[in-house]
Amino acid sequence: MKKIEVFKRNMKFCANLSFMFGEVDNLLGRYDAAKSAGFKAVECAFPYSVPVDQLKEKLKETGLKQVLLNTEPGDVLGFAARVGEETRFMESLKLSLSYCKELDVKLLHIMSGKKQAGVDKETVRATLKSNLEKAIPLLLKNDVVGLLEPINPNSIPVYNLDNYELAVDIIRDLNHPNLRLQLDVFHLQQIEGNLTKRIKELLPLVSHVQIAQVPERGEPDSSGEIDYKYILNLLEKEGYQGWIGLEYKPVGATVDGLKWINQFGITL
Repeated sequence: MKKIEVFKRNMKFCANLSFMFGEVDNLLGRYDAAKSAGFKAVECAFPYSVPVDQLKEKLKETGLKQVLLNTEPGDVLGFAARVGEETRFMESLKLSLSYCKELDVKLLHIMSGKKQAGVDKETVRATLKSNLEKAIPLLLKNDVVGLLEPINPNSIPVYNLDNYELAVDIIRDLNHPNLRLQLDVFHLQQIEGNLTKRIKELLPLVSHVQIAQVPERGEPDSSGEIDYKYILNLLEKEGYQGWIGLEYKPVGATVDGLKWINQFGITL
């Protein structure tokens, strides 16, 4: 198949081990699979069931870079915006930062948690802002950038941070280099659409990008709403130089689905 125009510079892609290489039933094995598939870097959501020393050894063994983790979520998808759980938020943050330190991770998705009955939007905002204010000194001390990621309500109907207005408002209000935006194009399309305009507007606040097709969350070249050849060229044109996480669910076997990388003219 004919390749499209090769990008002017190498874009940096990391495999999301929470979604990819599901053929391997354990996290440590997925690192090996990602290495064998040609990846140089990985991300994953919740590695906390695996002792950090085992993950550290696996990174050393494979030579992979761990780009991103999510904060330890408990059973409510995080605590940052949950009223009355401020102590639990700090406990989860400290655990997550200990993993970041050992694994040399510089990006941490701070999860806002599920909505609570009877808690209004203003209280959610105030709680999130207060917790993040307390988190910033710890992020700074550990040389980690905390990320806020809006998640679309089709995927998680009861998530506190389900819109970009709240995330952008708090990031701009706190105005600190260790608090930035995580832009998942899969979520942006479903929350707002209008991708060209919104990517251009949001990119100055962004320190990490993720991609997947809409609505089935498959590979970028799978059937769906988004033209990822266009989106990746747009990101390049706008000067984005960070990592792009492949947070997608392979339609078939993970390695078979990686054919899009060559077809798009990309080198891992």
